[in-house]
Amino acid sequence: MRRFIFFTSLFAFIHLFTVSAQINNELPDSENDTIPEERIVFTPTKASEYISNLLGIDSLWGPAGEAMKHSLTRLVDHYHEPMDSLKRRLMSFEYDSIEITPTFLSRRDTLPLRWLNKSTFIVDTIPLDREPFKREKTIVMNKVDSLILSFRYKEKLPPIDHLIDSLLMARDTIIEVYIDSLYLQSNQIQMHRVLNDSIALTDSVLLHKNVVPPLLPEGSGKTVRFLTDSSGFVISERYRVLMAEKDSPFFVVPGERMTDSLKYAVQTLFVHTEVRDSILLYLNDIDGRRTPFWLSVGDSDQHRFWVKNQANDSITLWIGNPTKFDLSFVLEDDVSVERREQKRVDDVPITTFTPARVLATIKPLEEIPIFWRYGLSSSFTMNQTYFSNWARGGESSIAGLLDIRGTAEYANKEQKSKWTSSGRLRYGAIVTEAHGFRSNTDEIEINSQYNRVLRQKIDFSSVFYGKTQVAKGFNYPNDSVVVSKFLNPGTFTIGVGFEYKPFPKTSLNFSALSYRNTFVLDTANINQTAFGIDRDLRSRQEMGGQLVVRNSISILDGLNINNVIRLFSSYLDKPKNIDVDWEMNLEKQINWYSRIRVNFHIIYDDDILFPILDSAGDPVLLPDGSPRKAPKMQLKQFLGLTLAFRI
Repeated sequence: MRRFIFFTSLFAFIHLFTVSAQINNELPDSENDTIPEERIVFTPTKASEYISNLLGIDSLWGPAGEAMKHSLTRLVDHYHEPMDSLKRRLMSFEYDSIEITPTFLSRRDTLPLRWLNKSTFIVDTIPLDREPFKREKTIVMNKVDSLILSFRYKEKLPPIDHLIDSLLMARDTIIEVYIDSLYLQSNQIQMHRVLNDSIALTDSVLLHKNVVPPLLPEGSGKTVRFLTDSSGFVISERYRVLMAEKDSPFFVVPGERMTDSLKYAVQTLFVHTEVRDSILLYLNDIDGRRTPFWLSVGDSDQHRFWVKNQANDSITLWIGNPTKFDLSFVLEDDVSVERREQKRVDDVPITTFTPARVLATIKPLEEIPIFWRYGLSSSFTMNQTYFSNWARGGESSIAGLLDIRGTAEYANKEQKSKWTSSGRLRYGAIVTEAHGFRSNTDEIEINSQYNRVLRQKIDFSSVFYGKTQVAKGFNYPNDSVVVSKFLNPGTFTIGVGFEYKPFPKTSLNFSALSYRNTFVLDTANINQTAFGIDRDLRSRQEMGGQLVVRNSISILDGLNINNVIRLFSSYLDKPKNIDVDWEMNLEKQINWYSRIRVNFHIIYDDDILFPILDSAGDPVLLPDGSPRKAPKMQLKQFLGLTLAFRI
C-alpha cells in the first residue's frame, strides 16, 4: 500500500510539472495578440476541496448519480487519510478502556397554544385557512311608549297622535361570536378546557387533573406544564440511557457491549479488505504483448507464462502469488535448454517404444425399469345411406359407433409378475326417417388379470371380468317398454387358474375355479327371466370353469384378425351346456387415421331363452298356453369405415 501511494504521488508530481511546463511554453508574447486556450490545473488540495463542494450540492445529483457520488466520496476520504494511517489509528484504539455508566436524561418539547376564550384552548400546530369562530348578527325591535317620549321631551300631543305614536318601535343590533367546533373537528383539532382557572398552570399534577380532555394519555410517563405567559406548554420526559465517559468519542451508546462489537467489526472489515484488495500487474514479452496478472491474497494457483527470446525460442514459467506482495517463479518440469547444432544423420538418436495397450473393462448398462405402461385408443365409425325416388325401396339412415379402450399394465421382471387392467366402452346408434333415434350397440367391459410366472410359457393367473351397458335398451319396434339399462343386467366373473402362451400373440387362460354372477337390480321394471334369472330372484350365481382364448394374427397386407373366445361351464347345473361368447374383429389399415373394420359378435347362453316361432311367424304354445322357449345363438355384425386415434 505504501508503494502504491508513493508511485501515485510521484506520477501526480510529474504530471503537474509537465502541465506547468506546457502552460509556461504557451504564454503569449508581446508580438502575438492571440489568447491561448485556458487549461484547468488543480493541486491535490484544491481538487479535494472542489469535489467536496460538488458533493455538498444536493440539486446537482440526479436519481442515477448515487454510484458516482459514492465513488467520489470514497476518493476524497482516501485523499484526506490513507488506508494504512486509518488502519493504524483504528486498530490501536483502546475500545476496552471506555467506561459506560447508566444515567437519566431529559428531553423537552414546547408546543404553542391558542386560547379561544378564557377557559378553552387548542394546540396551535396545524395551520388554519380561516379563523375558528362564527359570528351571528341579530336585529331586535323594541316597542316605545309615546307617553314616555312626550314626558321626556315635554310635548303635549293630541289624542290621535298619541295612539299613532304608541306604535313606534326601537331597533337594536346584537353581534354574537361562537367557536366553530365543527370546523375544528374537520381539521382533526382537539379542543381542551380548563375546569378551574385559578390553578397553578405550572403544576403538572394539577394541570393534568383540571384539563379536559388531558393533554397526555394515562401512564405515558411524561409531564406537562404551561409557560408563564400561557402561550404554550412544555412536555418533559425523563428516560434511562447508557452514557460513555466524556473523553471518549461516544456519547450515548445503544448497549453495554457496543464497544466490543465495534472492535470486532473493524477487525473483520480490515481483514476482508486485505483479502479482497488486489494489485493489477502487466507482464510484457519481447513482442510487446501484455498479459494481465493480479496480485491478491489467497490465490494459491499458478499461472503459465511463455518467455521468448529473439529467435522465438520459448520456455514455460509458472508464476505464483503466495502473498499479496510476493511473486514466485518456477520453471516447467522436464524442460532442458540446449543450443541447436548441426549433426550427422547417423548420429541422430531415434527412440522407438511400444505403448502399453490394455483393454478397458466394459460394464453393461443398467436398465431403468418402467413398471407402468398406459394406453388409450378410440375409434369412431359412421355409415350413411340416402334414398330418393328409389324404385326398389329403402330408408335413409345414419349410423355411428364409438369405441373407446383404455389399458394400464404393471410389469415387474424381477418379481416375475404382471398385472393388466383394461376398460372398454362401445356405444352405437342409428337414425332413420321412420323410427328416429335408436341405439344398436351398448356395452361396458372391465378386465383385470394378474399373472405370475411359474415356468416358461406357463403363468399362475387370476382374472376379473365385468360387463353391463350405459343407456336404456328396448326390444324394437316396441320402444315403450324398457328391457335393459345400466347394471340391469350386470355380469361379473372371478376366476383363478393358469395361463399358457404357446405363441407371442396367442394365450389360453383356464380358470378351473370360477364364479359368475348375473344380476338385475331393478326387477320391478326389468324382466330378469330374459337373462336366465328365475322369476323370484334377482341374480343367478354359478360355480364352474372358464376358458378364455385370445389370438391376434396378420394376413395378407395389413389385415389384422383379433379373436376373443370365452367358454364357461357350470359345475352344478348342466356342465355339458357350455356358454359361448365369441367376438372377432377384422381390420384393414387405410392410412394413419382411418381403417375398415368388420365386427362379429356371437353369444350362446343356455339359460337365455327365446320364443319358438312357426312357419307363419306365430309363437308355438305349450299345453298350458305359455309360449315355448329354447336357447338360440345371438349374432351381431357390424361393418364400417373407422377413424382411429391412439395415445
